[in-house]
Parts: sequence; C-alpha cells; structure tokens
Amino acid sequence: MTRRCFFFKHTPIPVSILLLSLLTLVSCAHNAEQKSMAPAYLALKESSPAATTFSSDAEDVVTHVESSAGKDAASGMVQFTPPVLVKDASSAEIQKKIIKNGEVRYSVRDYNDARKAMNAIIARYNGYITEENESRSDLSWEIKVSIKVPAQKFDSCLEALAGTANTLIEKNVSATDVTEEYVDVASRMKAKKEVELRYLDILKQAKTVEGILKVEEQLKSIREEIEASQGRLQYIDHNVAMSTINLSFFQTFATSSPQGPGFLSRIFFSIKDGWNDLLSFLVGIVQMWPGIAVIVVIVVLIRRYIKRRRRRKMASVA
Repeated sequence: MTRRCFFFKHTPIPVSILLLSLLTLVSCAHNAEQKSMAPAYLALKESSPAATTFSSDAEDVVTHVESSAGKDAASGMVQFTPPVLVKDASSAEIQKKIIKNGEVRYSVRDYNDARKAMNAIIARYNGYITEENESRSDLSWEIKVSIKVPAQKFDSCLEALAGTANTLIEKNVSATDVTEEYVDVASRMKAKKEVELRYLDILKQAKTVEGILKVEEQLKSIREEIEASQGRLQYIDHNVAMSTINLSFFQTFATSSPQGPGFLSRIFFSIKDGWNDLLSFLVGIVQMWPGIAVIVVIVVLIRRYIKRRRRRKMASVA
C-alpha cells in the first residue's frame, strides 16, 4: 500500500509541479488556436451582416410578391405599382437646346422703303411674320413685328434688319438654355411609356370588369401625361429651331404747323358756318314749339283781358 512508483521514487520533482506544467501547455495551445482563427472570424463577421441582410431582404421580397400574387389570383384583380421615375445618368450627352431671342428698334427715313426692305430680308433668310401691329398719327408712322427665323440664320438676319436703320435705338439678344428641362421631360416621357406598356400587359391579364376599368383609367391618365410631355418637347424643339426677332421701326413727320387758308377760303367757310348756325336755330325752334305755343296762348289771353277792362272803364266814365 505504501509502495511508491519507481519513477517518483528516484525523481525529486514533486507531482504538483508536473500538473502545473501540463495545464500551462494546454492553455498555450488553446490561445494559439484562437489567434490563428481570429482573422477568419473577423472577416466572416464583417461580411456576414451584409450577406445576411441581403438574403433576408430577398426572402422578404419573394415572400411578399408570392403572397401578393396569390391574393390577386384569388380576387381576380391585378395590382400594379408604377416604377419610380429615375433618370439614366449613364446616357450619352444630348445636343444643347438653346432658345435665342432678339429685339431691335430703329427709326427710318421712309416707312414704305423700310417696309419693303424688311419683307425682302425676311424672305431671304427663310423667315416669316407671326404678329404685326401698325399705327399712324400726325407725328409718326410705326410698325411692330414678331419674326420667326431659322436659328442658324438668326445673327445674320438680325444684322441685316438693323442695317436698314436710319438711327439704331435699341438692340438686344438673349439666349436661354433649356437642355435640362428637355432632358427631364424626355426621361419622364420614356419612363411613362414603359409604364404604359406594363399597364397594357396587365390589362391582358385582368379577368374582372372592375379590374379592366381600373387599368383603363390608369392608362388614360398616363397617356394624357405622355401627350403633354410630347407637346412640351415639340414646343421646345420648335423654339430652338426657329428663333424670334421682335422688330419695330418708325418714321417721324415734320412738326411745322400747316399753312392757314386764304381770304376767299375764310369767307366761304364763314358763310357756310353762318348757314349751318341758322339751320341749327330753326331746328331748335321746331323742337321748342310746345313751349312757344303755350306762351302765345297766355299772351293772347292777357291782351284780351286788358282790352275788356279798358272798355269797362270807358263805359263807366261815359
């Protein structure tokens, strides 16, 4: 019972020291294993949340679509959510859309000659008149015209018109960049056309009258928006292709007072004016005949009364 192992008998190292050494070796091996696994664990930890989230979101979307499809099939209705209208940032850069306008005002020596020159210049540069206002007084003769001319010939036409001036009073040129608006409207119209095609596909799948009516209502609305966008694009294209020139010129007349009439002319006009005054007087009398008649009757009655009274006095004296 009291015998000891041969190894412990001849070895002076205590048992407790051996046990402590074994525990230390095991602990070091465990720490080394954890350190070797740390990089892989961190990489997995960094990548796993995104992957997990993506997977979870994808599963949720699929589940939502499948459940929605099941509900739609059961009710006979087709539900549709239009896509968000997003511009395609990678699309190629389109041509600049610039609207040019000009305004020129000047005086001329002869109105008719300037008018002929204006018409000739407009025809030479393939333009046309959209609006025209003409006015004339004792002091001046003026015209205001709105002209449409091809954008490529805008500068040349404006210079040619200003060249006919006697005195150039005003000349202004403006350019408006509508490229951003054009791109925005075109992108929205393209997206709306895609929505229209999807509505048409849904219309083919609709099985109930209510579903068909709702889809047709959405189609009507989206088509009206497409037509409005097309009209806006056409308006911009026309104004870009055809520039506007607002032109006005005038001729001033001499301000000296005209020569007065001669002696015989003055006599003639005096006789004429007197005759006209007499006619006016007679017409006035005719218009006043009721009042004149009443006055005459009153005067006659008064005179008769006075005569009777005198006769009575003379008879009483006799």
